Amino acid sequence: MYVDYNCCVSRSTAEWKKERNRPNGREYLNWVRLKAVPPTRGAVRGAVDLRRFYGIKARLMALRKAVKPDPGLWLPLLAEYRLTSLPNDTLLEGTLHEDLTGASPEVVAALEAWPASAHLRNEGNRTQVALVYQATDERGRGPWLHLALFAATMVSTMAAGALMAGIDPLGTRVFRLGETVIPYPTGLDLSALLLGAPFALPFMGVLLAHEMAHYVAARVNRVRATLPYFIPFPPYFSIIGTVGAFIRLKGPTIRRATLFDVGASGPLASFALSLPMLAIGLALSQVAPGRATMATPFVIQFDGQPLWLGNGAIMHVLATWFAPGVLGETPVLLHPLALAGWLGLFVTALNLLPLGQLDGGHILYALLPKHQGKVARLFMLALFPLGFLWWGWWAWALLIALLHRGRINHPPVVQAEESIGRARRTLGWLLVAIFFLTFVPVPLNI
Repeated sequence: MYVDYNCCVSRSTAEWKKERNRPNGREYLNWVRLKAVPPTRGAVRGAVDLRRFYGIKARLMALRKAVKPDPGLWLPLLAEYRLTSLPNDTLLEGTLHEDLTGASPEVVAALEAWPASAHLRNEGNRTQVALVYQATDERGRGPWLHLALFAATMVSTMAAGALMAGIDPLGTRVFRLGETVIPYPTGLDLSALLLGAPFALPFMGVLLAHEMAHYVAARVNRVRATLPYFIPFPPYFSIIGTVGAFIRLKGPTIRRATLFDVGASGPLASFALSLPMLAIGLALSQVAPGRATMATPFVIQFDGQPLWLGNGAIMHVLATWFAPGVLGETPVLLHPLALAGWLGLFVTALNLLPLGQLDGGHILYALLPKHQGKVARLFMLALFPLGFLWWGWWAWALLIALLHRGRINHPPVVQAEESIGRARRTLGWLLVAIFFLTFVPVPLNI
């Protein structure tokens, strides 16, 4: 999962003014729309010929951190422009004068002198420009917080794995407040903690692969992003010892193709890693006593208590091929590797929900920008009846609504190209199919 705080930067004039004058009084947006002075004509010494690079949707992006960007270089070239102040960047959008293109000497010189990201795109007979430059100096911020959170989450997931193995590495005691029981740790047994490694290592590997795929895709597309933030959680309240991980995009998403690349990379990585994990883990699993149902044929033990896990299309096929016993009749006691694979596929499905700025929301907006909002509303409504099968769907819907402030429509990108290309469309529809194959209506039953 990744969170893009800078995505919504292209709106109508009325919406920009409304955002600027919102009740909290913070001047978040500086709106400028001016006629610029015509540029001075003439050849430019040392200019690079960009004609062979510049087409209908040309893109030039350079990152030179040593030089501070000066937007004044561009203002004389623009017939109109607007400046947007974002949390981490400033965005300058504008339209070149009618007699200028991306190959004009003046524009070439400005591109050569511009030390940050620049995006050019033909729209009709005019050339649209989007310039992004960093507003905050983040030098000196190391990876220590990310490493500390990763280490803490590794410990909490290993503790969860040990509890699944029937060993309590935390010396848990309970505090009773009336009828309320609050567990708390009293120590840490390292030898007992290591018993949780067969679960924690593959599961954390899936989460790390998912988030690092987002990170690498963002860097490839020259979008600044943070390293993953892992979220540890006490295994008493989350049986897997974490509530996931995320990265933050710290630069605006200019085009739908970039949005797709960053959004699709995480689910593809976690799916590709989880599938063989589940298959191998099912072959290592055992038959448990009792009777199962087709909706929840898998079982794990947590602190001596059985927890039943649900069935999805791809889980059903793999279990039919590799799991022992008769699926839906004899319970399958999952091996820790199988549990890690099952959770990886479940996390993939959750992230592929086409809501807001979840991965599925990014992908569907990139595929069908005009229809993402309608599909998102349908899926949000579908979570209500699903909550009668598993109350967690209601909690998930509430969390999404809170995180997105009630807005499940995807915000627009800056330069919305007509097509993201055949390869991305094919991959996008493959991810839609993966969502339905990995979706589990009843994930958990106690």
